[in-house]
Amino acid sequence: MSDDVAQLAQRLRLGPSELTRGIGGPWSVARRVEEREMERPGTLLVGRAGPSVALLVSDDVDPVVVVGRAVGEWHGLATLEWSVDHVVVELQTPPREAAAGEVDAFLVRLADAVDAAFDAARASLVLCRYCGGLFAPEYVVYEDCCQACGSAVYGIVY
Repeated sequence: MSDDVAQLAQRLRLGPSELTRGIGGPWSVARRVEEREMERPGTLLVGRAGPSVALLVSDDVDPVVVVGRAVGEWHGLATLEWSVDHVVVELQTPPREAAAGEVDAFLVRLADAVDAAFDAARASLVLCRYCGGLFAPEYVVYEDCCQACGSAVYGIVY
């Protein structure tokens, strides 16, 4: 389990394994597209297959979680920045003193939103013909080859 998931779980007042079971993974903190994302300060995580889903967790004491499709933009040769597109839902996390049932209900709503965002992004994901992995279009070379297979098969150096 990544440190990013553990930190997200702590901010949402959930157990890391409980969070991973609820929303799948893997998840990692992403560099944000500044000009598009600065009106919503917080931490952006991208994950699920691809990655295809974005979670923006606000910096508030009781964070708001924005769930939507993850969209990446390459800046230069090596910098990939992400933003949240097609927002599915904004969820207010339960307050610190919330009962366990309220926290569980929040996790169910979050999991449903992540699933909906993944379903919305599914059509844009690319199945690599060499490794069979599912990739976001940001990680694809040619029309059906992931970057890793692009290096292994075509000798592309990044």
